[in-house]
Amino acid sequence: MIAPFAAIEASANRAVLGSLCNAVAVVGGVEVGVIFEKPFAAPFDGAVDAAAPECIGPESVLGTLARGSSIVIGGEAYDVMSAEADGAGFVRLLLGSL
Repeated sequence: MIAPFAAIEASANRAVLGSLCNAVAVVGGVEVGVIFEKPFAAPFDGAVDAAAPECIGPESVLGTLARGSSIVIGGEAYDVMSAEADGAGFVRLLLGSL
């Protein structure tokens, strides 16, 4: 039997993604809803790629990604710079331009 907390956590995670996802990522041909942010900072007069995009999504799909993996979000390809699992079913990916 699954621990009651695990079932509640899984249900809450589905609700969060269902309500807050704002983009679709493609990982290994699988589409998954993610929370995507692409803030921009232009240090050194734009000489540095400082877009600093990131996404948060389900560990069940994004958990297989590591530095050097690629992901497509909104038709744009990104390189995974780091992947951080939060221990509660989500993974935060810091992304760079390919």
